[in-house]
Amino acid sequence: MAKKTGPYLRSPVTIESVMKDVLISLIPALAAGVIFFGFRALLVVLLSTLTAMVTEMLILRRPFTGKGLFGDGSAAVTGVLLGLILPSTTAWWIPVVGAFLAIALVKLPFGGLGYNIFNPALGARAILLLAFTSQMVRFAVPFDSVTGATPLLTMTKFDWSLIWGNVGGSIGETSVIAIVLGAAYLLYKSHIDWRVPAGYVGAAFIAAILWGLNPWITIFAGGLLFGAVFMATDMVTSPVTPTGQLIFGIGCGFLTVFIRKFTSLPEGVTFAILVMNALVPLLDRLTVPLRFGVGVPREQRFQGTAAGIAIAMAAFFLVFAIVGPEREAQPVISGGNYLPIADLVGSTSYEIEDIGGTRYYTVRDDEGNLQAAAFVGEQRGFNDVIRFLVALDDQHAITSLQILEHKEDPGLGARVVQPSFLEQFVGLDANSAFALGTDIDGVSGATISSRAVATGVRRSLEGFMNAFFPVTEAAAGWADGTYTGEADSFGGKLAVEVTVSGGKIADVEVTSHSDTPGISDGALSNIPGRIVAANSPAVDIVSGATFTSEAIMKAVENALVGAEIGAEPAWADGTYTGTGTGFGGPITVEVTVSAGKIAAVEIVAHSDTPGISDPAIKDMPGRIVAANSAQVDVVSGATYTSKGIIEAVENALAQGMKAAAEPAPALD
Repeated sequence: MAKKTGPYLRSPVTIESVMKDVLISLIPALAAGVIFFGFRALLVVLLSTLTAMVTEMLILRRPFTGKGLFGDGSAAVTGVLLGLILPSTTAWWIPVVGAFLAIALVKLPFGGLGYNIFNPALGARAILLLAFTSQMVRFAVPFDSVTGATPLLTMTKFDWSLIWGNVGGSIGETSVIAIVLGAAYLLYKSHIDWRVPAGYVGAAFIAAILWGLNPWITIFAGGLLFGAVFMATDMVTSPVTPTGQLIFGIGCGFLTVFIRKFTSLPEGVTFAILVMNALVPLLDRLTVPLRFGVGVPREQRFQGTAAGIAIAMAAFFLVFAIVGPEREAQPVISGGNYLPIADLVGSTSYEIEDIGGTRYYTVRDDEGNLQAAAFVGEQRGFNDVIRFLVALDDQHAITSLQILEHKEDPGLGARVVQPSFLEQFVGLDANSAFALGTDIDGVSGATISSRAVATGVRRSLEGFMNAFFPVTEAAAGWADGTYTGEADSFGGKLAVEVTVSGGKIADVEVTSHSDTPGISDGALSNIPGRIVAANSPAVDIVSGATFTSEAIMKAVENALVGAEIGAEPAWADGTYTGTGTGFGGPITVEVTVSAGKIAAVEIVAHSDTPGISDPAIKDMPGRIVAANSAQVDVVSGATYTSKGIIEAVENALAQGMKAAAEPAPALD
């Protein structure tokens, strides 16, 4: 029987060769990512690629060989693409989880290559964005170890750094030059059609102009160009007809800008392409040419579809007009850190208020009263600055405290990020002392880091109260006299002595401190004079000695509290006895109050272990007198004795407060 052959089209192009060409086209983007973000970027891409290939090999039960691992190359392409659209700063498990989901959830359940509805890499990225947002929106700054936001959120005008790629962003999305080189190679190999990327970029450019956005930033910042070249052109998930490809690209472009403009999603490319992927069967049916005149004419197909789209759009805009647009939201980025502001303040309708160099995110009721607030603060720790995020309720008490970044030593100061430490701050407010050992139990072996967080939060709360509830000093000034005050500084307690004469600040002297010589000298020599000249503790800090400057100002504020004219003394003058519980039993103290202030504290009896308790017995009375308060830091190594003394003094002062509240006896 004669062997017959049909009129088949033959081509040397195979799936394997196409996938290899796609991998070659991605080399410039990968190289740019490694150059700008370091070898960690390469590690992310390798983890993603290997996970994708291994996952497909295991699910399809291919042999564990080189050919079985690589297969037709589509899994490798998916892995590389996913890796290139991830930040280099992401945790190592993000590319692993993402690649597994891309193959096991987005690709193979639909039948594998040629049958999947959605682009696997983008499908996985969408899941990661929704499930692990903070890991997906923190981007490295090229040639640096710090992080920053993508230029899509920070740039307002075009910059040539967008072309080269030395800006923050995902590994393969920042360099326009690298992406154009890859696009040129794929066009030369005829693996992509110009209509999809051209329609995508053109529509996005026009939409940006229509919606008042910078069109150049829209195109070159974020992942739009990368998505237009490597994602939207995917052969399996894009239309096969020329007209369908053009419509597909235009739809992607308009949807991308719409999502960026009107939703809180951090990037529109992912969801725009996925939505258009779902419409590919419809676009193919609409644009496929008639075979020998059989079928519904194309004009009728377009008319019916256009009518349906018009009705759907009319319904959408009607609902949009009735309900009103949701607040335009963008992911809040501070110092490269994603801030979940809406979750912390309980609303997306928060206001942004910049006061005194701090940005506050606030929610108010109909009468303008603050219902919630969140803000970022910082304080120098043992090695470097610790940045934290604070959230407050309607009573201005802390509801959440998160450490955003730090460089404290692993195993020691780094433990300030532990929930058990941070949860102690919940419920505290500006009236709390934030004293270690009383309000806050410091991290063992990390006193400086613990104190830095406590001090930073306290100062941030004071700044919040001064910003929204400022207190105006009495015109009469302060009562003449000499007053002492303390505050926490970088090295520990800092004490001042303030002299008031003629109702004004006449002299400020720093009587003790433990700050680093050389670094703190500028503040120690200049801040007292500035306070005297301004007749106010609120003066400009000395550059390079921020923490010492702030500590001096705070100590002076504490000292002047006792100098306020008209202030009722908290305690009646006299000597009071109080008892607290130490490590070995009761601790008895005698507290002397003079002119409404704590003048002396004497330990009259205790049973605590000699040697261990001695530092507390020696130092705690002086600390309490200097602070004019029982709320002071405990002595390290003598915690129980310190707490016993504080309890005893509080009990003694309670008697003085009761005596101050009693009315004076009537005169005959």
